[in-house]
Amino acid sequence: MYNIIKNTNGTLKEKNNVILPTNDLNFKRIFASPENIKIIRGFLQDLAAYDPLGQLQIAEIKIETPYNFQDVNRLSSVHEDGMMLTEVDYACYDEDGIRFVLEMQKRDLNYLEERMFYNVGQKFGQLYAGDSDPKKSKYVSLRPVVAIVILEENHFKDDTAIHFFRPYDVRFGAYKKNLALGLEIYVELNKDISRLPKNLQFWFQYFRTGFVPEEAPYYLQEAAKMVETTSLTKEERDFADRLERAQQTYLLAENTAQMKAEAFEQKKEAAEQKMAAEKKEMAVKKQEIIVKEQEIMVKEQEIVTKEQEIERKLNEVQLKAKSNTDKMLEVARASLASGLDIELIASITGLDENTIKNLK
Repeated sequence: MYNIIKNTNGTLKEKNNVILPTNDLNFKRIFASPENIKIIRGFLQDLAAYDPLGQLQIAEIKIETPYNFQDVNRLSSVHEDGMMLTEVDYACYDEDGIRFVLEMQKRDLNYLEERMFYNVGQKFGQLYAGDSDPKKSKYVSLRPVVAIVILEENHFKDDTAIHFFRPYDVRFGAYKKNLALGLEIYVELNKDISRLPKNLQFWFQYFRTGFVPEEAPYYLQEAAKMVETTSLTKEERDFADRLERAQQTYLLAENTAQMKAEAFEQKKEAAEQKMAAEKKEMAVKKQEIIVKEQEIMVKEQEIVTKEQEIERKLNEVQLKAKSNTDKMLEVARASLASGLDIELIASITGLDENTIKNLK
C-alpha cells in the first residue's frame, strides 16, 4: 500500500500517503469517476495504440457504472473476506459502438480465459436483451465488447506483458478483421515491460508504485494525484485501508492453504514414489523367484531324464541277464540229456546244482 519512490533528482523518498491504483476502492475511484474521463481516455487510447490490428478507435466515453462510495461500500459488505470483484463498464463509442469492461484481478484464477469469454458473451447478449424494438433484427443491437483484465499475478507462461485475444476465423485462417465478436486484453503487471511503448511503461509503473515521472503525459500526472490519500475523504481512506488489510489476510490464508496443499502433494508424491519403488522391488523379487523355479524345474527334469536312463539301462541289463540265463538253462538241459555230471554242468553254466536238478 505504501511505496518507496524516486525523487526527480534520483534519490529515494518514502511516499506514505499513496494508496495504489490496484486497491479495489482506488481502482474504482480512478477509472469510474466521470471527472476522470481524461485519465480513462488516456489509458484506453494508449492501450488501443498497442493493438497489433489497430482496431480500437475511441471517440466518446460514457461510464455505465460510475463510482459511488456508498455503492462500493454496500457491494463489499456482501463478501465475507471483504474483497470485491473490481469491474468498471464503459460505453466507448466509435463507428462500431464498442463497450469496454475494465477489471482489476488481484489473483490468478482457474479457467480465467474461459471465465472472461463467458462474461464477454453475457454482456454481448445483454445489448440485444435491452432492445425493445421488435421490428429490428435481433442482431442489430449487438455491439462489440472489449474486456480489459489487469492482473497482479502472472497467468500466462510467456514473457509477453499484454495479450490480445480475438476470435479466429477458421474459414480463412485469419483473425477477424473487425471487432464484431469482441476482444479480450490481458495486462500482467509483473512481466517485463522493456519492449512496450513508453506511455504503457508509464502505466505499468503507475499501477505498480502509484508514481509517474515528470515526462509522463498530463493524464498520467492527474492519475498520480488520484492515488494520494489527500484526494480521498477520511471515510474512503479508512475503507481503502480495510480493503488492504482484508486483501493481505486473504492472501495470507490463501498462501497458507496453498503451502498446505503443496506439502500434501509432496507427501503424496513421496508416498507414490515409495510405493512405486516397493512395487518395482517386489516385481524384481518375483522375477527372481520365477527364474529360480524355472531352474528347479530344469533340474527336476534332468533328474527325471537320468532316472529314465538308469531304468532303461537296468531293463537292458535285466533283459540281457534273462537271455543269458535262458541260454544256460538250455545248455544245462542238453548237458543233462548227454549224461554229464550235475557238478560239471554247474561249473560250465554257472547255474546252481538245485536249479539243474529241477531241470530233470
